[in-house]
Amino acid sequence: MNTKAMQLLVAWGGALAGAALLRWGGAHLELPSPGLPLLLSLVFLPPLAMGVWIAWRSASDNPVD
Repeated sequence: MNTKAMQLLVAWGGALAGAALLRWGGAHLELPSPGLPLLLSLVFLPPLAMGVWIAWRSASDNPVD
């Protein structure tokens, strides 16, 4: 497996692990249903965006790899 694919898998795994930890940490809060979309966006978007950014940056830094 080439390094770009491995970097993408590691970044994606980190994003999922971060999302799972945030979800687990916030699972004890009782939020009303109007706050659910906000909660989901706050839990899933930052780790996903960071994982995509790390994978894209690493791949663009090594164009010949």
